[in-house]
Amino acid sequence: MASDYQDKRRYYIGFKYAINGLLHAIRKERNVKIHIIATVLVIISGVWTKLSPIEWAILFLACGAVISMEVMNTAIETALNYLEPNRRQAIGIAKDLAAGAVLVTAIFAVIVGCCIFLPHWLN
Repeated sequence: MASDYQDKRRYYIGFKYAINGLLHAIRKERNVKIHIIATVLVIISGVWTKLSPIEWAILFLACGAVISMEVMNTAIETALNYLEPNRRQAIGIAKDLAAGAVLVTAIFAVIVGCCIFLPHWLN
């Protein structure tokens, strides 16, 4: 936990917590798994299409943004469920907003993917 930063004078401890959080999301969250599978498919398509380095960079940014948003959405939902286990309208709205942010990011990632892949595939 974050309080361990003061007790342990190791630089890697924050990285360890980040990896633990990411692994937890991968193991427990269906949508994170879906986004990772989509990223793998994008990578396979990119190799097959022989993308340029700049196209790879843009795709990795888009895929990373979607996965990051999904992990953040999971963090928000987990915290809100802990803080308020009962159904409250404001909590539901906050969770919907976080899910909406993931959706917007995913939609724009698909648009980015289309902008990169379609010109290669249509030629």
